[in-house]
Amino acid sequence: MAYQIININEINDQASNIPIGIQLPFNGISGLFTSTFTSIDQAISNLKNLLLTNKGERVMQPAFGTDLSRILFEPNTSELKAMVDNAITEPVNYWLPYINITEIETTTADDDPTLDYNILVKISFQIVNSTTDDALNTITIIVNDNQLTVQ
Repeated sequence: MAYQIININEINDQASNIPIGIQLPFNGISGLFTSTFTSIDQAISNLKNLLLTNKGERVMQPAFGTDLSRILFEPNTSELKAMVDNAITEPVNYWLPYINITEIETTTADDDPTLDYNILVKISFQIVNSTTDDALNTITIIVNDNQLTVQ
């Protein structure tokens, strides 16, 4: 008996009526979660979930997540940008190996004086071995007023 291996992401990206995951944030109507229908939309939701989860917060998987919330509220020293890069790349490489981070750009008040007490982190990425999502995607993390948000 012969078996054929099929890339489910290619099938789902071609058949846009088959949901493959749940979109973040959870803002469904009448108790239903909003579904994602393409691999890039699901990758963005997975990346947001990973970045917003603190290590030790997830039950039964204490290593899942990042240390971003702890690091981003550290004093703004020259080592901050390297700490942010490591806090993002290591968990993404481990938990989401299908995401290839191409650039992490951290902007602080030293770089832009209008960012009083704010930090912006832009993450540019692509999906590995994707035939339909070759475009570069960007997620922005904004830290202000003791709040961490991902857009």
